[in-house]
This record gives sequence, structure tokens and C-alpha cells, in this order.
Amino acid sequence: MKDFYGILGLEKQATKEEVKGAYFAAARKFPFDRYEWEFIDVRGAYEVLSNSKTRQEYDEVIVMSNDIKENYEKARELIKEGELSSAVKTLEEILKDNPMLLSVRALLAEGYLKNNNSGKAIKLYEELEKEESENAAFSGYLANSYYIRGWQKKAVKAYERALELDADNISFWIGLCDAHTKDENYDEAKKTIEKAIECQKEISFIATLYFRLIMLEISFGMNSLINEPIDKLVALAKNNSEIKEDIAWILCDIARYFIQLGGAEEAERLNDAAIEILPQDENVLDTKKEIENFNKYADLFGKLSDDEEIKQEIGVLVGLEVLPDSVLDLDEDGKDAMAYYNEYQILSQYDDFKASIQKLKKSYREFYELIRDFLDKAANDGERRKMLKGYEKHSDRFFELINESPDLFEGEEDNSADGQSAADSLNENEVVTFVREEPKIGRNDPCTCGSGKKYKKCCGK
Repeated sequence: MKDFYGILGLEKQATKEEVKGAYFAAARKFPFDRYEWEFIDVRGAYEVLSNSKTRQEYDEVIVMSNDIKENYEKARELIKEGELSSAVKTLEEILKDNPMLLSVRALLAEGYLKNNNSGKAIKLYEELEKEESENAAFSGYLANSYYIRGWQKKAVKAYERALELDADNISFWIGLCDAHTKDENYDEAKKTIEKAIECQKEISFIATLYFRLIMLEISFGMNSLINEPIDKLVALAKNNSEIKEDIAWILCDIARYFIQLGGAEEAERLNDAAIEILPQDENVLDTKKEIENFNKYADLFGKLSDDEEIKQEIGVLVGLEVLPDSVLDLDEDGKDAMAYYNEYQILSQYDDFKASIQKLKKSYREFYELIRDFLDKAANDGERRKMLKGYEKHSDRFFELINESPDLFEGEEDNSADGQSAADSLNENEVVTFVREEPKIGRNDPCTCGSGKKYKKCCGK
């Protein structure tokens, strides 16, 4: 069973004030915006140990039979791994003999919620909140279940109840802001953040709230209003050395998000702030290069993308050279697979690409030079045949990568009526092009729905 005292660095005899102090200290070590899973553990430990009833139960469970402890921890791990049905079954078995265990019931409700059974989750959370009306965590869990169900007004009320009981829990403030945001209530969402900033004493939480304010302004199209929270973050970083790196790096993350949206001006502003905080940091300087690269090529690449005389396969190869990593959202294997796929198309259908290559050379000379080595070899019959043999030899590895990222290639599963594989259709010289109508969103990027959550935790889950 997880050692909540150990997570917070506490002795078992710690007072309630010491629990809160340890929570703030752990939050500085694992900021909400950078260490998601670590912070979840910190918050969970705090929510259990800060309430006398759940703390007493936790202390009792520790000395219970190994079966209960092991099964409880097994269920936690199953939930984390996505084995939700097994986790639910395990927890329900524990409750048959111990029906009143608060922590087990709360974890079962979490399992229901993540297993898309929000009705059961809400019912169980409502029972827990009614039984333990002074437990802020249960009000917060109930609010989150309402939020996921889409009942935003109920979520708002439940978050407000949770905050009346514990205004120091940053998750409640963020949840309340998210509920207002999802309800498209910009004014209340902003007021929530501003009120949270006023009452917070923990510096890392204040930084998190300014970041949330930036994302709120972005999601409602108020990009011109991000300068004030950016300036506040720079001031916080300069006055608090232990969080300056976290602030600078998160500013860079948001800057990369703006590059995805085509917002070069905002991205530059965010990165300038990061440079002001950490002028020699490698990550900060890499982001600066990405922005400069984007500014250098964005307009011309947009023109090339709209040029009907330039075949898309050539445009993809150019894009792999000039687009920032944050826009491509591909690892090195993904880039290799995409390059392989489009280069193979050009090599195997070379005559169809001659006019397009000449147009690239004439009208987009700078881009032509970036992929000139490949194009020169492709133009030579002997070199082209040799390259084709090499590509076919390694096709298995690349098609495995392509199949792991099916969203990169539109229609690849429907290439033929008889269910041919992508490899079969390539061997028959069938041209399948890369299509993406809008920028790909990274799993760790802010969700574009405006919730303020990471994409993988919101619409991408």
C-alpha cells in the first residue's frame, strides 16, 4: 500500500499543520504543470492525511490483513494501467467484507468514472459526500465526476463546497475554473483564477494559476491579454530560484503550442520571457531556434503548400526539413517513417514528379536545396534503382512504424476493396499521400477545447 506519510516526508505523529506544510513543500518539488503523476500522488496523500476520518482509516488499513492491503494497491495499479474492469472487480470484492471503507469506496468510484460509468461513480461519490460532509476531497471528487458527465453547473457548486472546506487544494480551484470554462463562462473562469491567486500563499501554486490564466485567455481568443500574467511569472521566477527552471520550461511549452497554432508573435513573447529567466538554458534556446525557423519559412511554406504544381509528397519532405518539431509532433522514428514513405512514392513514380521537382527548383530554390541530395540521386536512373532496392529491403521496419501511427496517412486502411496492406499497395506502385487538414496536437499539449487540461487527459483520452 502506498506510504502517504513517506510521500509527504512525514512521521506518523505529524500534526494537521505539518501535513499542510509538507504538502506545500512537495508541491514545490513536483509542480502541478510539470510532474503530473508525482503531483497526483502528493495530492492524494494530502487529501487522505489532512482529514481526520480518512487518516484514521488509512492508519487502520495499514495494520489490516495483507490481503486487503495487497488487493487495494493492486487495484490502484490496475487503474493506473487502464485495466479498469479488473480494478473494479477487485475493489468490489474487498467491499463485500468491508463495506464501509471510505478509501476503497472512493477508489471504486474513480474506477467507475474512468471506465465510463459516470452514473455509478456519481452515486457513490454523493453517498460519500453525504456521510462525510466535512471531507473536502469527497466534494472535489464529486465535482470532478459532474464535470466529466457534462453537468457543469452542478460541478461548479460542488467545487465551491470543496473550497469552503479547503481553499489550499489547488486542484479545486483549477477544477472550478475548468467547469466555468467548459460552460463558456469566461468572466467567472477568470474571476476564479484571480481569487485563487489572491488567497494562495504557496508560490508554485501561484505560478500554476498564472499559467492557467494564460491558457484561459488563449482559449477565449484574448491573446492580447497574456502579457500581464507573463510579466508576473517572470517576476516570480526571478525572486524564487527553486521554481525558476520550471517556470521557464513551461513558458517554452506554451510557446511551442503557439507555433502549432501559427501564433509566431505570441510564441516569441513567451520565449523571450523564458530567456529573461534562463538566458543560457539549452531547452529555452532550442525553442528560440524553433521560433526563428518558423518565422523564416512559414510564409513561403504556406505558399508552397497551396501551389497545385507541387505534389504533396515533395511538400511533405520539405516540411520535415523546415517545420518545427512542435508542429510535426513526431519522434525521430516517426520522421524517418514519413520521409521513407514519401521518398518511396517519388522514386517509384519518378516520371510523375519531374514537373513538380522542376517547379520546386525554379520557384522555391531555398527549399529545393534542402532536399537536393535526395532529388539528385532520384534523377539518376542507376542511383534510383539502387535506392528502390534499399527501400524495399527495409520496408518491414518502416511499415511497422507507419502502422503504429495510422493517423499520419489518411485512408491507408482502405487502400483496396480486398483488404490489401499498405505494403502490398506500395509494391504495386499505388500512390498514397500524406494528408493532415489541421495541425496535429501533441498528447502533452493544452487541449484546444479550452478546458485547460492536457490533450491526453481531455478530448484525447
